[in-house]
Amino acid sequence: MIPHRKATGKSFEELLIEQKIIPQERLQQLIPRVSKEKKSLEQLLIESGIYEDKFAPVKAEFLGYEYIDLTNYPLSSDLLKHIKPAYAKNYKVLPLKYEEEILTLAMVEPRDFIALDEITRIYRNARFRIKDVRIVMTSTQNMFTAIDKYYAIPREKDKEEVGIGSILDQVKETYKANIEVAEVTRDDATENSAPVVMLANKIVEEAFRKRASDIHLEPTIDFLRVRYRIDGDMMEVMRVPKYAQDALITRFKIMCDMRIDEKRQPQDGRIDFTKYNPSTEIDLRVSTVPTPHGEDVVMRILDKKSSILNLDMLGFSEHNMKLYKEAINAPYGILLHVGPTGSGKSTALFAALKTLDTPDIKIVTAEDPVEYTLGGQIIQSNINPPAGYTFAKAMRAFMRHDPDIILVGEIRDLETAKTAVEASLTGHMVFSTLHTNDAVGTVTRLTEMGVEPYLVADSLVLVCAQRLVRKICPKCRESYKASAEEEELSKGDVKEGTILYRGRGCDSCDGTGYKGRIGIYEILLMNKHLRNLLIKNAGTDELRKVALETGMRTLRMDALEKAFNGTITLEQVLGSTIADV
Repeated sequence: MIPHRKATGKSFEELLIEQKIIPQERLQQLIPRVSKEKKSLEQLLIESGIYEDKFAPVKAEFLGYEYIDLTNYPLSSDLLKHIKPAYAKNYKVLPLKYEEEILTLAMVEPRDFIALDEITRIYRNARFRIKDVRIVMTSTQNMFTAIDKYYAIPREKDKEEVGIGSILDQVKETYKANIEVAEVTRDDATENSAPVVMLANKIVEEAFRKRASDIHLEPTIDFLRVRYRIDGDMMEVMRVPKYAQDALITRFKIMCDMRIDEKRQPQDGRIDFTKYNPSTEIDLRVSTVPTPHGEDVVMRILDKKSSILNLDMLGFSEHNMKLYKEAINAPYGILLHVGPTGSGKSTALFAALKTLDTPDIKIVTAEDPVEYTLGGQIIQSNINPPAGYTFAKAMRAFMRHDPDIILVGEIRDLETAKTAVEASLTGHMVFSTLHTNDAVGTVTRLTEMGVEPYLVADSLVLVCAQRLVRKICPKCRESYKASAEEEELSKGDVKEGTILYRGRGCDSCDGTGYKGRIGIYEILLMNKHLRNLLIKNAGTDELRKVALETGMRTLRMDALEKAFNGTITLEQVLGSTIADV
């Protein structure tokens, strides 16, 4: 390094007194607070009413750096075009000149080696040959004024709503020196985290505005990634600086009454977001999982104002709707919705219950947990496995409550399956879900769990396998002819030249070409032929053959029908179903 640092040999405190920045007795009162309050002396000077511009030259003298006023300094456009103003403000560093392979930087804190390394790396990547770096010092206000002047950043705040980027800038300025935010008490974290509070609220509000179903906060080694799940697909929306990670996660843990000092165990909680924004009537179901880089947080958005869909809104074809309505009006039996997590099983079941909710019917539910209030005459109950209140015990209790219809959130084990069969055979209609891939496979899955085939045959009324797929945006939908490649990809299900549809991308769908989701379904309505085969322990292939012969349409068939009528793309068909062979 070239000689640019020449320390005086005097302490910072001695220079402050010598240059009459602060009286000695007043300084003596501040020094013990440095260790007690874990603040720098500079922070305490500012809190005492001494402007940074006044003591910054003294700090530069103490550290041995030249102090300059950037207000009228001729900045280089060739240098500044490589960094954005927010980046310069974040690191409090500004490149001033580049001569003879020496880069001169203005810094507020020259001991910030991370900032020094970052800015040097940027310019080396931009093909600058840097043999050495020369540092001069300035104050924060002086630097920000120079940045605003060069980049022509308006000093007045926009009248529009504050954006996430603006809040992030505040987070950077406020929390860079306070990495261990999670270690403070709950009251301190709430009172002293204004930018983080704003950021936490904004993340939720933006997710709700974009119709996201989930918010993911994912710690990495360098930053905290924020992603939304929109129409089933994950979308990265933001990267929060690493130094603000604990503060933000702690804020969400405070909002849902989790233990903020517990970082090694998973936790679950719930946020009534109406308390923080009365105009956004949602709840958040929150879960945390420890990872090597911090706590991973997932928040499911539950819209209080959203009404339960009715059957006509689920996307049943005319053929499937006829079969489904016939089944749900049966006097007793078991009706199952099956599919992977997030395939819309609960939504479909709730729609069916709302259809059946009349004054002469009693409906009870056991859920884990109750997420949506169904209203009407429906009685909802939360199971509590740690306390011994399981799905099976809930059903046994329900049978003593004289219900007509019982909804059990999920059949997870043999005990629950047998209790569901028992309830159905004693005159109750049982609705539930199971994690299987298709309708016919569900029948054999029940027998594999240990339920006798004849009991399955006697109790099962209908199995509805389903998936959720993305709908084409109606505002930018366009037609086109299928190519030979698409015929090959679809294994001949779509012939070359067939009219298909896709979305071009527009403002309404954020350029994706998709907006909203719809279900595709495979409905197996039990009949005497299938029951006879079950009693004879027939295999899956034989059951599927007879099911197709007696009216079942596969997921692939239903998806193709929706592709041909312009509801979904061929891409969604191929990504969510397999060819029927």
